[in-house]
Amino acid sequence: MKRCLSFFLLISILLAGVAGCAAAATPQPPPTSLPPTPIPPTSTPSPQDFLGKLHWFGTSAFLYNGSKVIYFDPITLAGTLPKADLILVSHAHSDHWSVPDIKKIIGPNTTLIISPNVSSYYEAAKADLGIPAIVLAEGQTTQVEGVSIQAVAAYGAGHPHEAGGDGYIVSIDGTSLYLTGGTDAYPDMAKYNCDIAFVPVYSKAQAQALAEIIPAKLIIFEHTSYYAAKAVADLFTQSISGKTFVALQDGPNTP
Repeated sequence: MKRCLSFFLLISILLAGVAGCAAAATPQPPPTSLPPTPIPPTSTPSPQDFLGKLHWFGTSAFLYNGSKVIYFDPITLAGTLPKADLILVSHAHSDHWSVPDIKKIIGPNTTLIISPNVSSYYEAAKADLGIPAIVLAEGQTTQVEGVSIQAVAAYGAGHPHEAGGDGYIVSIDGTSLYLTGGTDAYPDMAKYNCDIAFVPVYSKAQAQALAEIIPAKLIIFEHTSYYAAKAVADLFTQSISGKTFVALQDGPNTP
């Protein structure tokens, strides 16, 4: 009996010791300050991100409604028309230069940029328009409130080089938009730094030559009907790799 008591007493002492050890908290290491996780820089917007800011009225008339409101060759304007920060006119053909349409979008801070081809037409309408114009010749550049505009050549069948028409490369919101103007393809186009190009469809062969030489990753077809532009876009998607081809629905601007 005494042996049993002694045995149970020994077990009790051992269990109590184990319990005491288990109750002791393990010391935690002092906290260390870690550098903040670096936030990767904002990625450059893709050309497709800009499609929601673009509207096509028809022919070569486009609205870009981003950090600035820019109209290219404004004609047949209808719908919601925000006042322009910039208006660019490539040449004076009646389907690109329209005084009544320009008057619809002139605001208190509008800058009008025209090619030499438009100069005499502007002089005749200057009093009616009521705003000055910057004449930007091929090879010249200007800056308007942080927007960079470069005038480039635009010529071809029906658009003689000596007539002084322009194309424009406009750099805004991290992207370069290239309005080709009235033009056929020519070798220097391959050197132009542009992300999005507005390309006229005078014929399938001319559109293909422009689409192949212009380095833009996103090409929007214009100067034709929506259905013809879509047919060309679908065709070139199958035959020209490395680029995206788009036809926008034309008509009044209804954002």
